[in-house]
Amino acid sequence: MMILFLFFQIEGYSPEQILKFADYLYLHEDFNSALNEYRRYLFLSDTGKQEIYGKIIDCLVRLKRYDEAIKQTDYLNDTILVRYTKSRIYLLTGDFPKVRSLLQNMVDDNMARRLIGLSYAGEFNFPKAGEYLELPNPLPRHKSAVLGGLYSLFPGGGHFYAGRTGDGVYSLLVIATGSLITYYYYHENQKTKFYIALGFSTIFYAGNIYGGINAVQNYNYFENEKYRKTIFCKEQ
Repeated sequence: MMILFLFFQIEGYSPEQILKFADYLYLHEDFNSALNEYRRYLFLSDTGKQEIYGKIIDCLVRLKRYDEAIKQTDYLNDTILVRYTKSRIYLLTGDFPKVRSLLQNMVDDNMARRLIGLSYAGEFNFPKAGEYLELPNPLPRHKSAVLGGLYSLFPGGGHFYAGRTGDGVYSLLVIATGSLITYYYYHENQKTKFYIALGFSTIFYAGNIYGGINAVQNYNYFENEKYRKTIFCKEQ
């Protein structure tokens, strides 16, 4: 009985069984446990190591342990595969220049062109990305920060221009209230309170202009971000 027990225990922990268990964990998205099992398989087995290194890298990427995933690529024998793997990881980390530096000598390859294009899209450089990718239409429409500043000369105008109606109404009410208080103290000849109110009103007015410009910049950023997500979803 003891011999049979030991036999089944050894069989249960054979490299093949460990690999099957690791694949099972991976399919059920338990990537941390799968990672440990794949590493245990490497320790016990002498075959199929290149494939397992790829699975380990994939687990690390899914766990967002990108630095470890980059280091793990040193165990891959295929230099082209190493470049592609690193490029995909750098794309996820937002290190877009490194993507292009790895693939700059491979621009004739479709996969390299795709990754380079995505790196430009990641930087919101859509015209350049269009040289490598077929981009969805229409391109994002931007609003002018200069116009946002000019419209803000009327309190809340820049926010209204950027589609931030609530912020525009708030700015208008704050500045209008400050102006009325300032005028009241001026009319009542209360000079100290008048100058204090005037100072605060001026600060609020300047903040309204800055806020209007910032609202336009935020609008443009979110339009770019939305378009970038469309590109990345399309290319997945």
